[in-house]
Amino acid sequence: MSDEQTQSTDDNETLKHELETCKKQCEEYLNGWKRAKADYINYKNETEKRRDELAGMALMTSAAQFIPPLDNLKIAFIQLPDELKESDWVRGIEQIRKQLVEIMKGLGVEEFAEPVVGAAFDPAKFYAVGEERRDDFEDGVITQEVSPGYTFRGSLMVPAKVIVNKNQESRIKNQESEGDTEKNDLNS
Repeated sequence: MSDEQTQSTDDNETLKHELETCKKQCEEYLNGWKRAKADYINYKNETEKRRDELAGMALMTSAAQFIPPLDNLKIAFIQLPDELKESDWVRGIEQIRKQLVEIMKGLGVEEFAEPVVGAAFDPAKFYAVGEERRDDFEDGVITQEVSPGYTFRGSLMVPAKVIVNKNQESRIKNQESEGDTEKNDLNS
């Protein structure tokens, strides 16, 4: 072999080696860019999700300001004397209340759909403001709705304030267990 052929072979080997090095480097850069792009897309999606959550929280907070007046209007119409119920003025105010309810629904805020009275007390949905003893209800069942509960986009927003039936036996058991706890605390 001549010197030219040897040098040409060496040059070819060097070029092949350099080409392989460049290909590996290009692949590393490409993979790095792909990871960076995926990270960016994930970051963008996460940021969008957080923005939507914050917007939802702001909307819920704003909408919550309208709940007490709506509840008060509902109570006023329940307690309205019969002789005023047919008044055009009262009908107009009732229409306004209905419009407000529809606006709230459009914002994602709705009063509990299912009836509360007669339902079993669930502390995740209801807030007990009192208890009473009634023989026509089972123990732990809601006997009165003091104020309605609301959901925001299907999730609990405001628990319904209710009065729960407590029969005499469960009251005595609760008092006995509280008394036992106090005795144990004193003996400790």
